[in-house]
Amino acid sequence: MTVLTRAKTGEAVAEYILGLLFDGTLRSGDRIDLDGIAATLGVSRAPVREALLQLERDGLVELPHYRGAYVAPFDAGTIREAFELYGMLSALTASRAADLADAELLRTLGGLIEALADCHQVDEFERTAREFRKVVNLASAGPHLRALLRSFNGLVPAAARFAIEDAMEDERAALRREYAALAAGDPEEAAAAAFDHVAMTGENAIKALCRRGIFSADAVDRGRGGERDRILDIVRRGGRRRSAARRPEATGHE
Repeated sequence: MTVLTRAKTGEAVAEYILGLLFDGTLRSGDRIDLDGIAATLGVSRAPVREALLQLERDGLVELPHYRGAYVAPFDAGTIREAFELYGMLSALTASRAADLADAELLRTLGGLIEALADCHQVDEFERTAREFRKVVNLASAGPHLRALLRSFNGLVPAAARFAIEDAMEDERAALRREYAALAAGDPEEAAAAAFDHVAMTGENAIKALCRRGIFSADAVDRGRGGERDRILDIVRRGGRRRSAARRPEATGHE
C-alpha cells in the first residue's frame, strides 16, 4: 500500500494518478479504477473523486454521467496548452510585479534565487522555484487572477518536475533572468522572461516524456514564436492600459 503524506489527500491522489499517466500505466481511453486506487492508497472513494474532478479541470479525465471515469486524450498538445496558458498568466503577474516591486519583495525574491543556487535535489529545487512564482503571484495578482492560477496546481507542477530533473541549470538561468527584469523594473522583459521560462519547462517536460516512451519523438516543439509574440503583445498592451489608468489626468493646475 502506498502511504500518502501530503496534507490535502485529494491533491495527493491526483498526483498519484498523474504518476500513472507519466509512467504509461494509464493511457488515453483507459477506464480509471476508483476502488482499486482507493485500496492502493488506503483512502476512501471521496478523495479519489475529488482528485478526478481536479484532473477533469486539467482536461486529463472524462467523467461521463454515471459511466465511470476515463483518461482523456493525452498527448504533447495537452502538456503544451497547459504550460502556454500558465505562461500567459505568469507573464501577466511578472509584468505587474515589475511595476510594483519594492525593496522587500526584491529581497525575498533575491533570497530565493540564492537558495536555488544551492539546490541540487529535484524536489527541493521545485519547491523553491514554486515559492518564487508564488511570491510574484501574491505580490501582483488580484483575487480573480489568483483563482485562475490555483487551477493549475495539478498537471503543471507534476510535469515540471520531469523538466527540472534534466535541465536544472537552464531553470536557474531562466529564474535569474526573470529576477533581473523585476529588479530593473522592466515589465516587458519580466513578462517575456516569465513566459519563456514556463514554455521552456513545458517543452522539457515533453522531451522527458518522449524519452520515457509516453509520447512519440515527433512531439518535440518545432517553434511557436508567432504565438509567443501574440501572447506577449496582449500582456504588453494590458500593462500600458494599467499605466495610463494610474497616471494623473492633466488638470492645468499645479
